[in-house]
Amino acid sequence: MKPPPPPGPPDVAELQDLIDQWAGFAQDLERQDYSFDLDNWLNDVDVRELILEALPMFSREEMGDHALKLDAADRIFMAATRDFKRCVWGHGTARKENWTPQKNWWYFRTPARSNAQLEDELATVR
Repeated sequence: MKPPPPPGPPDVAELQDLIDQWAGFAQDLERQDYSFDLDNWLNDVDVRELILEALPMFSREEMGDHALKLDAADRIFMAATRDFKRCVWGHGTARKENWTPQKNWWYFRTPARSNAQLEDELATVR
């Protein structure tokens, strides 16, 4: 049996879809309280990590208007969140993945308008 062929070149549309998700998430944060738990927050901010990993594969020209959309979404996210004293995934994961507040800032922020359940869960992050 032949091994499967190697994957084809990356598709900029997949990156654009991730940017659309991130932009929608940031806009929701700007407009309303975050009403979900820590697991949901981790999933939501993981989208930005996926974007970071894909960015080196495409130029801003290839990304088109999505490059500007990402810049705007990042600004909105920053305004709708607050600094968190540690990585929301925990210190061990941050160390293992080499995440820093400078490079992976989305993992070191939490909603400015949160909820009691998320705040309780964030209090247990080590």
